Amino acid sequence: MAGKRQPTALVEANGRKHLTAAEADARRDQEVYVAPPEAAVPPLWLPKKLHKEFREIGEILLAAGLYSELDRDVLGQYFLARERWLRADKLASQAIRDKDENLAQKWASTQNTYFRQVRQCAESMGLSVTARCRIVIPTPLQNAGKAGPEDGTDEFTRQLRARQAAALEAAECPP
Repeated sequence: MAGKRQPTALVEANGRKHLTAAEADARRDQEVYVAPPEAAVPPLWLPKKLHKEFREIGEILLAAGLYSELDRDVLGQYFLARERWLRADKLASQAIRDKDENLAQKWASTQNTYFRQVRQCAESMGLSVTARCRIVIPTPLQNAGKAGPEDGTDEFTRQLRARQAAALEAAECPP
């Protein structure tokens, strides 16, 4: 079974599939590109007290290349669900302190519902560690023997480059 379609840049960076220039261009033509906005503007329905935090997290996501205008509602839903989860947590704690088991059970269930919403929004926006690990594009490995001199000038790096260059020469020119 085939997996999810990956962006052309990711396929090329992984290096497992070799595309011709025509294939790569055709794939790029089918991909959707949304230009990032100038700033993260909260949706109108989001309560005013959450606007400042929305802008802060939105700017971080924008700088990381993980935010577009299409993500505004998901990020707003994240903050709204998190606010409601915190409120349900306080009410569940209060019911536990008051030794009211039925009320505590109801608020714990509500709290769990909001937590699932928060987690789902966080996953889709890249706000969790596992979500960020899935969206990072791997960098191609570089052979230190063929790297330029600007990549580092410490003693260890020079010796490593010399050993790798000697190994490459030995592999290219058999006796």
